[in-house]
Amino acid sequence: MNNKTLKRMLRVARPELTSLSWGLVFLVISSASALAYPQLMRWMIDNVLTPKKLDMLLPVILGLFLAFLVQGITSSLRYFLFTMSGERIVIRLRQKLYERILAQEVSFFDLNRTGDLMSRLSSDCQTLQNAVSINVSMGLRNLGQVIGGLGFMFYTSWKLSALMLVMIPPIAGAAAVFGKKIRKNSKIFYSVLSEGSTIANETISGVRTVKSFVQEAAEIGRYRASMELALVYVRKGIVATTTLMTVATIFGLGAICYVLWYGGREVILGNLTSGDMTQFLLYLMLVAIGVGSLGSLWGDFMAAVGASERVFDIIEREPEHLDVGKTPGHIQGVLEFKDVRFHYPTRTDIEVLRGINFKVQQGQAVALVGSSGGGKTTIASLLPRYYEPTLGQILLDGEPIHEIKLGWLREQIGVVSQEPVLISTTIEENIRYGKPEATDADVAAAAQAANALEFIRSFPEGMKTRVGEKGLQLSGGQKQRVAIARALLKNPKILILDEATSNLDTASEYLVQEALQRLMEGRTTLIIAHRLATVRNADNIFVIQNGTIVQSGIHDVLIADKEGLYFELLQRQIH
Repeated sequence: MNNKTLKRMLRVARPELTSLSWGLVFLVISSASALAYPQLMRWMIDNVLTPKKLDMLLPVILGLFLAFLVQGITSSLRYFLFTMSGERIVIRLRQKLYERILAQEVSFFDLNRTGDLMSRLSSDCQTLQNAVSINVSMGLRNLGQVIGGLGFMFYTSWKLSALMLVMIPPIAGAAAVFGKKIRKNSKIFYSVLSEGSTIANETISGVRTVKSFVQEAAEIGRYRASMELALVYVRKGIVATTTLMTVATIFGLGAICYVLWYGGREVILGNLTSGDMTQFLLYLMLVAIGVGSLGSLWGDFMAAVGASERVFDIIEREPEHLDVGKTPGHIQGVLEFKDVRFHYPTRTDIEVLRGINFKVQQGQAVALVGSSGGGKTTIASLLPRYYEPTLGQILLDGEPIHEIKLGWLREQIGVVSQEPVLISTTIEENIRYGKPEATDADVAAAAQAANALEFIRSFPEGMKTRVGEKGLQLSGGQKQRVAIARALLKNPKILILDEATSNLDTASEYLVQEALQRLMEGRTTLIIAHRLATVRNADNIFVIQNGTIVQSGIHDVLIADKEGLYFELLQRQIH
């Protein structure tokens, strides 16, 4: 383990310093109690059993029981304090990791798949949880047992103890070599495991698509292949851990056998008493058990180090878009794109926008139309700064938006998309998502304005009706109207409508369009649409093709140009 990893772990553990300090106190007491057994046994053999003093037997046994009692109580307290501290450390680590994931810019999620991020939150943190809770407690106990046992062994017979030292170099060497392998395999294993999590996440979230194409067997095959690859690295880690334990056990048991021969010889020759020999053997057993356990725990700890690197890689990553900048006192809603060029971070070789220039006045509704892939949605994504332009500027009321505080900017923007995402809670909480402090009356008013209150009240639980994962228990039109109510409650100055009615039937589209008209009143609105019938009344229409604006004007002007792309698109939709 390098110094960087150690510093990370210590930094995370710092809030638990008091609890861990008390745990160390009880650790010392319990270890001291454990180390008192052999001393009492030696004294009992040499001063009670050998001289056959029956009257002294009971006091010695009571002394042993007292040592057992102290050890039992302090061991329990030590376990409780270390384990609870470890649990709190990992809970905070999970919270911090989740916080840092949500703090990242949108392009981060283009590069890192959901399954991998979920794996870091679950599997990696679980491995860390075991390491910093139970394993730390057991490791420190065994370490104290080994150090204390070695000390008493030297006190009893330095010759026998010196002979025991021959087992330390091979065990330490094995721990270093195999610990490195365990750490490496563990890191690869969790990366492969996250690949399996990604496959499962994609398959389960898109289960309707999988079933419609009858691809269950193919997806099972993909997941099985991922798990089998993970098993390869698990096996390598287990082999390394097993080898380490084997080396420690062989050298430990070999040393015990040698001590039994040499120590027995010393007793026969009168250089050691039977009590000294018994005491030494008991300490040797404590040390051997401790060393063996440390070997196993070292493997677990190296696995945790591998997992921690994946966790801290994200925790220590600074997002590209920081929530800093100006906070304007008021907003009019004038938007301007000035020679904006853009390529996605994951596709730097393809320029999606090639010099976009347009201006939207306060309260205007403008539409972006054109063939798929032209760059319409990309333009809308740049406005709330999900991405930054490669070149050019986007202005809000004359201020470059990259100089405006990010959180404040996004509070001024409302989005209603083609497939609105609802959180898997109640309708009321989904609407209130736009303004958490809103009253029940505000929520009901927003639902009424969005033409949603009638269908909400038709449900037995009304506003408390749960919408299911991603809103799957609602129809498309119902989800859209809940999303509009959410945007109404937020009361943004700028509105982005991204294909907001493209997936609806005629009846639902009428209700949604009516709600959208209310939502658009007094707001600067950017409408992205394929269906040109929905943008007839826009104040201006920009026709986008291959990342550039090829036409602009109102509907009547654009259809008059029989050679233009707008007229061509309209003809396609009519026929």
